[in-house]
Amino acid sequence: MPLCAPYNVPMDRRHQVFISSTFLDLKDERKEIIQTLLEMDCIPAGMEMFPAANEDQLTLIKGVIDECDYYLIVIGGRYGSMDEAGISYTEQEYDHAVSKGIPVMGFVPSDPDLIPQGKTDKSDTAATKLAEFVAKVQSKMTKSYSGPEDLGGKVARSLSQLRKSHPRPGWVRGDQAITPEVRAEIAELKATIAGFEKQQAEQPTDSTQSIDETFAHGTEVVELAVTHHGYYSYQNQEEQGTLEYTWDDLVELLGPFMIDEVPEPTLRDTLNQHVLRDILESGEGWATHWGRESVEISDRSWGSITVQLRALGLISTGTKKRTASDKAVYWKLTPAGDQYLVTLRAIPHDPAHSPADNTGGV
Repeated sequence: MPLCAPYNVPMDRRHQVFISSTFLDLKDERKEIIQTLLEMDCIPAGMEMFPAANEDQLTLIKGVIDECDYYLIVIGGRYGSMDEAGISYTEQEYDHAVSKGIPVMGFVPSDPDLIPQGKTDKSDTAATKLAEFVAKVQSKMTKSYSGPEDLGGKVARSLSQLRKSHPRPGWVRGDQAITPEVRAEIAELKATIAGFEKQQAEQPTDSTQSIDETFAHGTEVVELAVTHHGYYSYQNQEEQGTLEYTWDDLVELLGPFMIDEVPEPTLRDTLNQHVLRDILESGEGWATHWGRESVEISDRSWGSITVQLRALGLISTGTKKRTASDKAVYWKLTPAGDQYLVTLRAIPHDPAHSPADNTGGV
């Protein structure tokens, strides 16, 4: 179940930016950066969420970095807390972001000699490691800064340039995620459904009719676009991908609910819950460590399912009278669909398990 490319999203997306630095000596700088990012409609993320520096927290922090669009590293006069191997957690964060291909912005002091003594390393070893780390960061896009206010302005300009040169998916509100192109496709699918409904209404009812096998059916595969939602690291998460099912899989799953007329939202929820179970059981290519998980089949995929099942002659819209306030579309199996479902789901008789012949008496 490979993940597909991200869908097109509106231009008013918000980018998430991870702020990496030593903490106590750069509090004012971090505060200025956070304010700048908020004014740019960005989502700041950083060690304020994880104030303790240790290996367990580093694992969580790497997960947050993976979910960010951009990575921002600010260096002051300290190398920072180190692990047993002598590598600072700040440098490990930086190396991880680079390894994941996340666009990086680096900021270093314009005059390190002016940094107050209380904000510099006391150890020669740490000072040497800091100098090496600065050289590593300066191998990529880096700007110097002379204080918190100067840093805020340079962060804004650097991020604006990086957004243009390295556009990223960002985050959007759920009610804004459908693009005009997708809406047009949905309208086309609805028009197609209406055409099939009219065509079926003009045909005489035949309880013995079979499905139209000129359309894809049976064990032929259909690819469904899926959005997987969850909650992790104190934030809502989302990933998009595709899963494959056969048309028989979908008929076996949804058919029993359409023996009588059923509202479309109920069918979609049934399919969403089934796909979520498949994701949780497989886990291949999907996040498996989220909480509050849910799945949503795209409108386009759902429209394709209903159009195809109607084209095959397996389903039709409901005809029962309903209240004026009930705006839902109802679906039901056609006689051909009911017969087809029986061949898929009914258990055939096994002569090997027949009762013994007792006609010979007691």
